[in-house]
Amino acid sequence: MRFSRLVRFALIIGAAVALASCGHHSSTSTVTPKTISVSPTSFSLQHGQVVQLSSIQVLDSNNQVISPTPTSTFSSSNTSVVTVSSAGLICAGVFDANNIVCQTRDSNGNLLADGTANVMVTSDGLTATIPVFVHAHVDNITVSGPTNPPVCASQNQTEQFTAKAFNGPNDITSTVGPFNWTSGSSLIASVDANGIATSKSPGATTIVASVGNATGTPALFLACPPKNISLVVTGGTQTSFNVATGTAQSLTATVTDILGQPISGIPLTFGSYTSTAAAVSAGGAVTTPGAGVSTIVASCTPPTCNAAAGPDVNFNGTGVGLAVYSNPVTATVTGTTASSVYVTGPTNPDGSANTSLIPIDVAANTAGTSITLPFAANSMVFNNAGTKAFLGSSGGLIEFDPVATTPVTASVSSVTGKVLAVSPDGVKVIVSDVSVGKVFVFDTSANTQENFDEPNVDFASFDGDSSKAYLTNGTSVFVYSPKAGLRTLNLAGDGVAFTPQEAVAYIGGAAITGLAACNDNKVDSAAGAVNLLAPTPDGTHMIGLGTAGWIDLKYMVDNSNGCPPSASNTALTAALQPFVTAPAQIVVAPDDSNAYVTAFTSSTPPATSIPFYHLADGTTGAVTLAGAGGPVLAGSITPDGHSLYVGIGGAGPQVHRIDLTQSTGPADATQISVSFTPTVVVVRPK
Repeated sequence: MRFSRLVRFALIIGAAVALASCGHHSSTSTVTPKTISVSPTSFSLQHGQVVQLSSIQVLDSNNQVISPTPTSTFSSSNTSVVTVSSAGLICAGVFDANNIVCQTRDSNGNLLADGTANVMVTSDGLTATIPVFVHAHVDNITVSGPTNPPVCASQNQTEQFTAKAFNGPNDITSTVGPFNWTSGSSLIASVDANGIATSKSPGATTIVASVGNATGTPALFLACPPKNISLVVTGGTQTSFNVATGTAQSLTATVTDILGQPISGIPLTFGSYTSTAAAVSAGGAVTTPGAGVSTIVASCTPPTCNAAAGPDVNFNGTGVGLAVYSNPVTATVTGTTASSVYVTGPTNPDGSANTSLIPIDVAANTAGTSITLPFAANSMVFNNAGTKAFLGSSGGLIEFDPVATTPVTASVSSVTGKVLAVSPDGVKVIVSDVSVGKVFVFDTSANTQENFDEPNVDFASFDGDSSKAYLTNGTSVFVYSPKAGLRTLNLAGDGVAFTPQEAVAYIGGAAITGLAACNDNKVDSAAGAVNLLAPTPDGTHMIGLGTAGWIDLKYMVDNSNGCPPSASNTALTAALQPFVTAPAQIVVAPDDSNAYVTAFTSSTPPATSIPFYHLADGTTGAVTLAGAGGPVLAGSITPDGHSLYVGIGGAGPQVHRIDLTQSTGPADATQISVSFTPTVVVVRPK
């Protein structure tokens, strides 16, 4: 290999500067050199290759770098294989007299032999030895795991990997020196200098060997995924607790892999279905800021936990790359929750546009000061924590902070339509604009959006760990994930709701289908046509509603065997009152008492009552509306289950508060007048 004189001169000057600049304190006459450190510590070079020693440091007896670095000299133990210049340039061959050309053939034109030489670096009486391996060009490196590998490696277990180097068909492994080993993910596996890989955390990764400038084909390493995550109240075996607001709790997760071995210290995701009642941190610590019922689940969810990609997902049926969920822990928090109700709608009774948003304090039950919106809103969804809401409109997505001095904090004009769902972590917002046949997924943290051409999408539901969402449009089911975007499943559906157990979602349509969140497989079903679905917060009932009436799935989800979970149900049915022709919204009480129809069209307008289904015995009833009644447009219930707020339209639009605490049953207790048609009624979940 020939170096130009200019390049050669630059290398020599650069080396001199690098050697002179090493270190961080001035030498004194009392400094005693103790050790010498040289980097790299070895080289694997093909014939004719020239490299530079990148670092030389001399350390004193206190392990402090001596600066400036004392002058170094260089020599080779076998100058027929390796030569080295006075500036530390190493030639895999023989330098010419001017140390410019690294020659690879002898005077007879024969290629110099493969071999090994030691380059000695001497400075201040100390010498470091750097092995240099000279060989033919490496065309290929193969990497292999154990001959008879286990299904996977449990945490802290090891597997031996080996590598071979080839020049064409010739195995030249013996000439290239030691391989450098790396792991594709140090979180999943580590690998040492001898190719011994150690399992660290569930998932699939690659083990790679390299030498010189050549890198081998990666070999697969499987760190055993979880089969079971057991979640209990710390210090016991209980899977439920009942406390007053403001009482701390702690949960402990025990993880077992598919070989029955324990896994510790992995990044589990903890989720609470009603975080304003029971909020859970990453370590399983629970706070209870408000009253209500919640289901808490721990999951090992890719890509944070049990990561894999492409063909490695579920490799050989091991479950790598698939989400695994714990058993649920049910939290019942007693007391009351101070909250607010927000009411809006895109039109006034005369058909003109409305841009007013009215807050109602649940303690006073009177309309507060109107908030002006930039556009007429058609929907409003809070994040789980109740700290931010998102309103949909034809003019753009509106971001709303309920405690800010100026509540409307931003608007995104390019994201139009109706807000269908907000991820539990508050990062992703799904918006559907049926007028243009598009679905938008807005990222609140990055202020970016994804656009998908899917018409008529009208329902969406996020999993509790925010890893995916299902969407439906009456004829198709779609699945969205932040990693893979939107794709279509081979399934028809209309309406969707995830269970609080997170592992299963139920899809409506001509029949009800339960899908496993980990792999989208069908795991449960029930007869009956519904398009509205909502679970009880304790994860015991999935309530479905369609024109044919109520379906109450008393379901069970078993997460104990990994992915997919098993699920089963017992279905009860009940007819709707004859005056309900098209139900459009249901609200389920957090105490498992009733499910209410809070939006519907009536065959005998104006509607004078609100239908409900009684979960305890499967009977139905209706709450009589005070006054003349009118179109029932929207509703929402407080987290403590004390009050249901329903928007009633007509010439004198109102929001009716239904008192759910009376021993004689739900009763219309308060009517709050508004100036617009209240098609959006939302209780802030805090």
